[in-house]
Amino acid sequence: MRIFEANTTRSIAIESGIGVAATLAIAALSAVPYLGLTVIDPHPVWLVVAVIAARYGTRGLWIVVPVAWGALAIANGAAGPGRVLETLSAPIELGALAGTVLVGWIASGNGRRERALATRIGELERRQAADTATIGDLRRAALALRARNDRLDLSLTFLQNIARRLHGSDAEAGAQAALELIAARVGARAASVHMLAGGELRPLAELGVWNRGAPDRTALAAMNERQPTRALELAEGGPDDSDIAAPITDATGSVRGVIAARGVPGGGSSMAALRDLAVIALWASPALCAGPPSDAQSEPDEPDEPDEPDENEQTPLTASPANA
Repeated sequence: MRIFEANTTRSIAIESGIGVAATLAIAALSAVPYLGLTVIDPHPVWLVVAVIAARYGTRGLWIVVPVAWGALAIANGAAGPGRVLETLSAPIELGALAGTVLVGWIASGNGRRERALATRIGELERRQAADTATIGDLRRAALALRARNDRLDLSLTFLQNIARRLHGSDAEAGAQAALELIAARVGARAASVHMLAGGELRPLAELGVWNRGAPDRTALAAMNERQPTRALELAEGGPDDSDIAAPITDATGSVRGVIAARGVPGGGSSMAALRDLAVIALWASPALCAGPPSDAQSEPDEPDEPDEPDENEQTPLTASPANA
């Protein structure tokens, strides 16, 4: 603010000096006695001309001079034009004309500077609006990145917790970790882990609402799959069957259990869901198979047993009283 006031004061002093010098020069050129310091008596109409020139600049000057002096010429009758020209030829009147021209020029210059300043202000306002919008976009992007970073930290913590439990020797902790990973990755509303114990499937861990009143044909089909490392869905599955299921195999390739998921988005028809479930079963198998194998899996098959078990002879997925 002080810089602005100093610049304004200096401009006023310079323009005032130039105006005084120009006035003295005009008086000298007009042969005014004593440079007009004794007496200056221009026509009163110059006051109106000066006011209009100060208000509208040079455009107002070129309009008001003909109007003012033309009105005087008309008011003086037939001899009016001659008397007006004679008056205007006087040195004092010429000095007044020069003064009004100077006033109009200064007013026009101020008007041009005002318009240029208004243009610059408008441009600055547009830039400010654009910068404000950019700052808002950057702020929203920063918030999104921060939220994403927070989610990434939570995801890494979640995965670290899952990996620690899957790499451990606690079968129940590994089963719970597998179910949490299924819910987060596959999006299933319910999932279960069943392991073979004493020749029958027994639930080790469950997530969500699970119907145990009927056999899960999808899980049974997954256990009897010729490729035990592949997840599958049952095309003719009923309301009591899982959407997708994957077998749990130990290091020797023997099936030790099954992981099933229900309420999968899309009904399990996505190949990505099947692949994810197979990978989760593979990751969870070391922890789930850490205990000794069951009798049915450790003993070799009898020669008289069929290679493919009958579906009607499969044991339904029922809860064990110890784990219910």
